[in-house]
Amino acid sequence: MKYHRLKNQRGSVLLFTTVTLVLLLVFGGIAIDVTYFGSVRRESQASMDSAALAGAGNLGFDSTAFPAARAAAQNYAGLNGYSDPAAGSIALNQNTVNDPNGQIVLGIWDGANFVASLDATQVNAVRCQFATTIPTSFLRLLGMAGLPVSAQAIAISNPPITAEEGTCVFPIGLSSCPFVNAGAFSSQGCGAAATFISSSGKDPDEKAGTNTAAWVNMCGTSTPSAPTTRNAIEGAASGTCNASCDTPQTGTMIGTNNGMQQSVFDVLEEKFIEKFNTSGTHQVTDTNGNTTYNGPGWKVFVPVIETDCPPGPINGARKIAGWTEMVITQVINHGDCVVSNPADTNSWPVCPPPLNPSGEPKVPNRRAVFGRYSCTFVNSLPSQVPGPRSALGTRLRLVR
Repeated sequence: MKYHRLKNQRGSVLLFTTVTLVLLLVFGGIAIDVTYFGSVRRESQASMDSAALAGAGNLGFDSTAFPAARAAAQNYAGLNGYSDPAAGSIALNQNTVNDPNGQIVLGIWDGANFVASLDATQVNAVRCQFATTIPTSFLRLLGMAGLPVSAQAIAISNPPITAEEGTCVFPIGLSSCPFVNAGAFSSQGCGAAATFISSSGKDPDEKAGTNTAAWVNMCGTSTPSAPTTRNAIEGAASGTCNASCDTPQTGTMIGTNNGMQQSVFDVLEEKFIEKFNTSGTHQVTDTNGNTTYNGPGWKVFVPVIETDCPPGPINGARKIAGWTEMVITQVINHGDCVVSNPADTNSWPVCPPPLNPSGEPKVPNRRAVFGRYSCTFVNSLPSQVPGPRSALGTRLRLVR
């Protein structure tokens, strides 16, 4: 009888099953809490990424842009909150005193480090950070009532143009259209082709595409005259800037003209050949870092002007939206390309023989300017002192 009792294992199986079920429930509960923690952490990081980019996207040339940058960062953090309301909300404090430990901090990113700053001539980055504790369910049974979650992101806009000594504004205005996306300025203009090939917008037979530029009068709103334009081209080539008028600021109106004055193109041809033959290689990239142009040319500093989109004819008074660099890659005068530049895939197809044996037939009265928009876009004038980054048309990126 005693031996029979020792062989009876039904109670042991029941105990084993009970313990196993308890362990499965515990580990399953832990897995649920950990998975939830991972989800909240990812959403926190996404919120900070959005907030930092939105903040950097509103930086401007002076401290008047700081409130808009903070407000945008705060707004986008909330708009990109948690999918589960039980996790709480992400409401960043604007930190108007710019405490380095605050949730929204303006500062300077030097390529490796972020330093909080309110120096309006240097601020180029926004750092957003957020920390919270999410409640647990099953881990609470093990004494862990909550799990800490934190996220941080730093967004910067492009470096400013640091003009070389004697840099003068070139008298061509580029359309702002390539920088406009859904009604707002973005970085999509980077690397785009600039075309000034007709006086009435796009010629249906032009392979080079829609006209995106015009001559500009940097001294007022009147139509730029041929003598004024010639002088400005010569000044940009020699570094002898026009001292008879002050270069207008962003937001002011300047005169524009799509006219193809022959005397202007004669001077441009001469100066472009000089600059082209002595230039090194210029590389222009798009927003993703892909090279859109790699070759010789004349790099100039030009205003970006507000136009209809697509631009069509560009005439009359236009507002300066900002400033950028453009690499002039080709000039056509009297129907001929003035230099051999197969690197410019925008202009080369319309260059006639014999320079380009497979090019279009010569059009004797054709005059044109071709180039590439730079990704550098600022709303300031060229300066020897490092300036701020502008969100207007810049290529914003996260660095951390």
